[in-house]
Amino acid sequence: MKKPSELSRCLVKIGDVSDLGTRESNFLKPDEPGNEQWISMGSSVTPIDYYVEQIIAQMLTNERSRCTISCKSGSVSFVLELLRIEDNEYYFTRSSAQMLTFAKQYKENGVKCFAKYPLLAHQYFNRAAKCLLSFAPLEYLDPAIEGADTISSMQSLLETLNLNIAACLLKQNRFDDALHMLEYVDRQNNPSPKAIYRKALAQFHVKQYTEAVKTLQRIDYAANKECSTLYANIVTNLEKEKEKYNSMVRKMFG
Repeated sequence: MKKPSELSRCLVKIGDVSDLGTRESNFLKPDEPGNEQWISMGSSVTPIDYYVEQIIAQMLTNERSRCTISCKSGSVSFVLELLRIEDNEYYFTRSSAQMLTFAKQYKENGVKCFAKYPLLAHQYFNRAAKCLLSFAPLEYLDPAIEGADTISSMQSLLETLNLNIAACLLKQNRFDDALHMLEYVDRQNNPSPKAIYRKALAQFHVKQYTEAVKTLQRIDYAANKECSTLYANIVTNLEKEKEKYNSMVRKMFG
């Protein structure tokens, strides 16, 4: 008997699905009495399917269980049987090129999820970043061993993932965490408008108005609609803060 790893393909049988309602799922099919299907771990793009994967990860081959997923609007139940496991390998056995492939897959899953399920997208972006950071520091990798193109692609993808994670943090109002994630932007000679916008937006929300203005001034912010709108909002709030301070001084000293 064995349990699935993070890279397994699992043959499962799912039946007796109840109370799914309007919740999205590619794995649970209420209209079918019991269907066998292959599920690749790390492939889910809906919250329900993500939790189905988490349940599968805890099961042994030939185990059959009645499962319940509790949601804000009720509970979903189903019977799950783990029939077979293939490709039961682990990340640490894979090369940098293979890990880059996994990271790209997880990143794409996150992109698919972001609009409707930003918390699930955050999970995938984190997982993709961990795949790459298992080889960190990337700049010290040997091109003769890992391949120059692979290293370059890993570095580029990690920067993209940092931006994606920052977007998830901003959506959760975790502005200080987003600033921490975007610290690397200060070390870049030519940061992207997207990176500048997200850093300045986080600074704006923590009332670092002066710093946010300086961040936007690193690029031609007027040429970018999002950046120019944010700049105007920051300047307006900065002027309000100055007026509030001046008013306080006048009251104190007449």
